[in-house]
Amino acid sequence: MAIGVDIGGTKTVVGLVAPDGSVLNSHVVPTPSQDSEALFAVVAEAVAQVAGSVTGADGGAVIGIGIGVAGLVDAPGRTVVFAPHLAWRGEPVAARFEAMTGLPVEVENDVAATAWAEYVFGAGRGVDPLLVLTVGTGIGGGIVIGGQLIRGATGASGEVGHVPFVPDGRPCACGANGCWEQYASGTALTRAARELVASGDPASRALSQACEGDAEQLDGAMVTELALAGDPASIAVIARIGALLGEGLAGTVAILDPQRVVVGGGAAQAGDLLLQPAREALAARLVGAAFRPVPPIVAAECGEQAAMIGAAELARQRFGAAQT
Repeated sequence: MAIGVDIGGTKTVVGLVAPDGSVLNSHVVPTPSQDSEALFAVVAEAVAQVAGSVTGADGGAVIGIGIGVAGLVDAPGRTVVFAPHLAWRGEPVAARFEAMTGLPVEVENDVAATAWAEYVFGAGRGVDPLLVLTVGTGIGGGIVIGGQLIRGATGASGEVGHVPFVPDGRPCACGANGCWEQYASGTALTRAARELVASGDPASRALSQACEGDAEQLDGAMVTELALAGDPASIAVIARIGALLGEGLAGTVAILDPQRVVVGGGAAQAGDLLLQPAREALAARLVGAAFRPVPPIVAAECGEQAAMIGAAELARQRFGAAQT
């Protein structure tokens, strides 16, 4: 067995994961995101609790720890180079946790870990090449080719959300303008719905009622709930975001030529209301689409624990192989 850790900006999930991807035990703790030492201590304690619940305090039945982090991780999987929502900058995370837990540790970008979970256990099971997107606050990417995660020369591959999409477009948190995620993410969905309500358009009546007239109170989950209930304006907003998702995908698919695209993350809760417009836009924009298979776009299957499961599986494969 292996322990998986998914460190997010607000919460951290630690779980004991079996070789079949099932989570035997898990523990959720708040993330002390701006205190590096506190973060190490909190995660190490959670790991000890999860390991001890099955194997005793020494964690003897656990083969290793896989950690997923939203940020840039070096290619060897040892150092968090930069994590925008955490205090880690050039932090030797693997070495620190190995000293604290006595177990071998591998660190991976959280979306790459999610991609691995989908490749091994989920909607991309055995599909190669595979592209996995998470569509939430931004857009993240994970790529599997030849049965391997593609990490790139420095470990920074998969940052598809920051591919330039609109020249001199909306400012992005990364410091650039016009990034794809500013137009096709959950954040973009929320922005579009708020703008519709603020415009006073009669079509936004249901959205306005949901937020009691205060557009700033709208979020993506509210828009999705209304859309799934049949509200035409909410459906239209999601469809527009889906179309922009598909248009942006055309470039990434043209480069990678994957067999399948798996989409997860909060925005994907809208299901085909988001994915069908994305499919249509991809087919319309992909080079040579009339003469080649257009990769299907499907919903992710591993759920909110995907990054934790994928990180654990990466650790199990790496450290299990080292012991054989």
